Amino acid sequence: MIVKEIWQVLKEQFKYFPVMWRLANYEKKARYQNHVLGNLWLFLNPFMQVATYWIVFGFGFGTKSPVEGVPYMPWLIIGLATWLFINTSFMDSTWSISSKIWEIARMSFPMSIMPMMRTLMNFNAFVYMLVIGVVMSVFYGLPVTVYWLQFFYYLFAIFVFLYACGILNATVTVLFQDYQQIMQTVMRFVFWISGALFSISDRFGVGHERIVRALETNPFYYLVSGVRDSFFGHTWFWENTYPMLAFWLFTFCVLILGSHLHLKFRAYFADLI
Repeated sequence: MIVKEIWQVLKEQFKYFPVMWRLANYEKKARYQNHVLGNLWLFLNPFMQVATYWIVFGFGFGTKSPVEGVPYMPWLIIGLATWLFINTSFMDSTWSISSKIWEIARMSFPMSIMPMMRTLMNFNAFVYMLVIGVVMSVFYGLPVTVYWLQFFYYLFAIFVFLYACGILNATVTVLFQDYQQIMQTVMRFVFWISGALFSISDRFGVGHERIVRALETNPFYYLVSGVRDSFFGHTWFWENTYPMLAFWLFTFCVLILGSHLHLKFRAYFADLI
């Protein structure tokens, strides 16, 4: 039963991927159609956020990269670009169904594709910022290594995680309208333990190893630090066994719950809203 439900929602993603892609492109154009700079804002918004954090933490607080030989700026850009992509897609997915329910109820595609469509919308901005961080790393003289290849593993993990959370968030938001506001508050806290701005272990210092270990097993930290490790580290993702297993176990459990709730209630979404 569980496997069947997961397979059904995943099968819908593959079958209707062309529809998702077209909807994502349409939504991007519609969002900035009345702006002079148009889709350039997809790049400018996250870039200005990164610039702000760099000025505050790089200059104001003198934050240093925890990786020896790696300047703070490329370290910050790659990590923060990953966080912004995950956070924006995570939050967008919460209202992806409820905000479009009357439109998609009349369409021929399933509602389960809406969370992933929102993720695809945010993907371009992530790629732009990531390229800037990588180019800057090369400019600073950091070597290109074979470990860069594991970025594709973490990219796959990001999409799976975002869809698992997205299908759950979108469904719960329909059932409980306050859920989106609750998640906004939660994500503000998660930002500070995601490792996007600084190293958690450096901040807590010696003597708090258990706290650090617990914080580093959260899925957001796993993904942000994993993308960074792809470009600045010298270990493979499978060598970090415990966080990897914790991440995939959590993601699988969320996917089970999200798939079950979505299939159980989606026939009643229009009535509930």
